[in-house]
Amino acid sequence: MQWIFGFLLTLLAMPVLIWAAHHFKLLDHPDERKHHVGAIPVVGGLAMSFAIAVSASLHLIEAPIFWGLMASVSIIVAIGFLDDRSGLSVQWRFLAQGIAGLIMALFAGAPLASLGDLFGFGPVALGVLAVPFTVFAVVGMANALNLSDGLDGLAGGLALISTAFIAAAAHVGGRENTLIVLLILGGALLGFLFFNMRLPWQRRARVFMGDCGSLMLGFLLAWAAIRVTQSERNALPPAAALWFFAIPLLDTVSLMLRRMLKGKSPFHPGRDHLHHILLRIGYTDGQVVLFIHLIAVAFGLVGFFGWRWGVPDAVLFYGFLAVFTLYFYGVQHAWKLMRLIVPLHQRETVDLLGDVKAKNPVT
Repeated sequence: MQWIFGFLLTLLAMPVLIWAAHHFKLLDHPDERKHHVGAIPVVGGLAMSFAIAVSASLHLIEAPIFWGLMASVSIIVAIGFLDDRSGLSVQWRFLAQGIAGLIMALFAGAPLASLGDLFGFGPVALGVLAVPFTVFAVVGMANALNLSDGLDGLAGGLALISTAFIAAAAHVGGRENTLIVLLILGGALLGFLFFNMRLPWQRRARVFMGDCGSLMLGFLLAWAAIRVTQSERNALPPAAALWFFAIPLLDTVSLMLRRMLKGKSPFHPGRDHLHHILLRIGYTDGQVVLFIHLIAVAFGLVGFFGWRWGVPDAVLFYGFLAVFTLYFYGVQHAWKLMRLIVPLHQRETVDLLGDVKAKNPVT
């Protein structure tokens, strides 16, 4: 039932906010890094935040976690909105996110106290590092999802896939309040995707989630993942939770490493994400989004069934590191590897990537 509240409230809020976005010029205009057509309202995150806040107030206002969670999420939404509206420096964004993460760790019932048997030598207890590591984890996840928001339906779909897997873990682990938040979040995401996905009745997105939405989604999902990994019974191993976020984490960490190896800031804007590379090879937006979503589902299944079938934490963790290594190498040499696997009619496009890479490197 909770997901219906999130879904309907998002649907109801969206037309009003789209009108307001045009009136107050809260629009995303195309530029050299963006290939969408026309000015698109950046209010999807606000609509989802409204739906989540109202629905959570109806279902969780008496829960001990409620006020801490609402306060921390409100800070994330506010800083995301200001960034969408006028742009903020990296320092101000991270400062606000850090404060929100600190409130979440201390007052929303989500300190990351243990990493499980991550290396195969026994449980890794964080002790006094629990709170700072929690802040680092939630801020990192929020920004990883933010950086994956590059195509219609991409980030929203990835968030919905992660939501589904964490919700299943919350159900198994008996985290009732966490499950309620995830159901509301899932409904809000469905309502957002109704306006953001490329569907038979709409050729392109009518609204974007903006930094407000992507940061909020990543933050809430990180909070939920911590809750289910620190559950008192049937806890999801943190190593398994990594697989639920595999695509945003793999893409963001490898991208930052590649930029630093080139002597650039890891926060330097560019067109060097996985979806950019696949687009340059010649695949359509819809094909890229579907492919990435299917891979995200496959990774999520590895984490979920690895946990349920009793695969050791260390195996899941080292397996994730192995996938990251392969991914990093593959993206580093994407234009060479794609020549071996793309259809013949696209070979000319791929051959050109070598010249493009030399003149304007993507790695």
